[in-house]
Amino acid sequence: MLETLRRFRSFLAPYRGRLAVGAFCTLGSSALTLLQPWPLKVIVDNVLRGKPIHVPFVSVTGWSRAELLDGAIVAFVALVLLGALFDYAGTYLMDSSGVRMVADVREALFAHLQRHSLRFHATQRTGDLISRVMSDIGRIQDMLIQSFSVLIPNVALLVGMMTVMFLIDWSFTLIALAVGPPLFLLIFVYKRRIKGASRRARQLEGRLAAHTGEVLGAVRVVQAFTREDFEEERFSRQSSSTLGANLEATRLQARFSPLVDIIAGLGTAIVLFVGTHRVLSGQLSLGLLLVFLSYLGSLYKPMRQLSKLTYVSAKGVASAERVSEILDAEPDVQDLPGAVAAPRLRGHVRLENVEYAYAPGRPVLHEIELDVEPGQVVAVVGPSGAGKSTFVSLLPRFFDPQRGRVLLDGRDVRTIRLRSLRSQIAIVPQEPLLFDGSIFDNIAYGRAEAREQDVLEAARLALVDDFVRALPDGYDTMLGERGASLSGGERQRISIARAIVRDAPVLVLDEPTSNLDPVSERLLVDALARLLEGRTAFVIAHRMSTVARADQVLVFDGGRIVERGKHDELMQIPGGVYRSFLDLQLGGAAATPISSRRRWRAGR
Repeated sequence: MLETLRRFRSFLAPYRGRLAVGAFCTLGSSALTLLQPWPLKVIVDNVLRGKPIHVPFVSVTGWSRAELLDGAIVAFVALVLLGALFDYAGTYLMDSSGVRMVADVREALFAHLQRHSLRFHATQRTGDLISRVMSDIGRIQDMLIQSFSVLIPNVALLVGMMTVMFLIDWSFTLIALAVGPPLFLLIFVYKRRIKGASRRARQLEGRLAAHTGEVLGAVRVVQAFTREDFEEERFSRQSSSTLGANLEATRLQARFSPLVDIIAGLGTAIVLFVGTHRVLSGQLSLGLLLVFLSYLGSLYKPMRQLSKLTYVSAKGVASAERVSEILDAEPDVQDLPGAVAAPRLRGHVRLENVEYAYAPGRPVLHEIELDVEPGQVVAVVGPSGAGKSTFVSLLPRFFDPQRGRVLLDGRDVRTIRLRSLRSQIAIVPQEPLLFDGSIFDNIAYGRAEAREQDVLEAARLALVDDFVRALPDGYDTMLGERGASLSGGERQRISIARAIVRDAPVLVLDEPTSNLDPVSERLLVDALARLLEGRTAFVIAHRMSTVARADQVLVFDGGRIVERGKHDELMQIPGGVYRSFLDLQLGGAAATPISSRRRWRAGR
């Protein structure tokens, strides 16, 4: 647990003042708790048995027994009230600091996940990451709150009680503490076992969360193939494994607590036996025996609480390890030292001998050389797995090449701050990704500072306005998760409007018309024509409607550009990859003159 606090010490730093005051109040509460049995001693030894009394700093000479009783009762009530006040202040300040600190960790974890590269996210399961952000952070919070509200006050109480007991009778104190070594040996053994079981449970819960997210995200496919029973059975198997790991941790904790109580009970029995003999022999007053028994009960109570803290801390430590895995991992794409913000770019793109590999020794892009003038449209075609998406992902630095350079307006993209670079590139993905919110908010997502008129103009240019006018709530219509209430063409037009409002000089379009019907495609092509005006664009495409009038066509195969040129030029290459690709797609219609086909780029 101390290692966990060390790992997250930077998050604790802003709350040092609150923690210091809280610790002071906690120590004050412990000190007042130490004083609470002493009024009882006064009542037993001095009020009931009439022994002389000496109270430090207070003159009680000449007090009657009734006055001593009243004074002891008042002192006891005052100690209880002050102890409760200090306990409240200490608990609130320390626990609230823990809650705030954990909220900061959750925000930092979410921010860190957003800044990891696509390569990192490709190796992770989304459900497991969500489990780390939510469940694991919650367990860390439980551990910290327990640490502040249980560990610190009880350790302070233990130290204080043992000190006072040693000052009263050191030999009797050693007898009372004889159960300490076996108790802490028991804690050490069980803590390791509970921590191991908790770690296994957290890993299995992460996998279960990932599987749940995967199935619910593909529920249409599950229902279409009537695989509900299969998925239920698979979920049940994984859930059973998770249940088994959690039950193992629970079983260990259930066995651990009674063992602690048995050891503490034996210690109390020994003290009662020895203490009673000492009172009978006159070595110890009855009042001091009651103080000892009070301390002993209070002594074993924090021992038991500290031992039970083992279960919570074991789960918290296991979760902290999973969170630290993310926070300690450095993003492989980030601002380099000396990177600067770039001015508005013109859109001149150049790639020099670029090579990229997801895994060492297995490049997916080879020797890519390219020069694109501002305002040109480049169509990128080729079979699946040829490297098209990886190629366009180099422009916004979703990946960095292992060799070669990517330049925008003559600047290596690695010398430009990521935020500045990506603000000048707009992307329209193949599958439009919309967020739970209004249509207006989804369009405005493209540029944080966009004004209302900018959003509405982008919607008009992308032909979003055509269907929004028919909706009862217009642009305030809530879309739901992923915009499921809209058709594919409507979602894609919103995606294009989002790219328009970004007003970026460079565009990346990934198969924007691949999944649309002819009517939706025709409307989308009109919207794309407006989007492309005056911008450098890279369009990954398979359809003739997309590539027909591009300034350059890049043909990828096996991670290389095997052909390049305009459509008509590439069609003249006998047996060429591009021509063969279109012949397969169009069933021999590729030889038809391009002038007879629909132009997707107006005026060209």
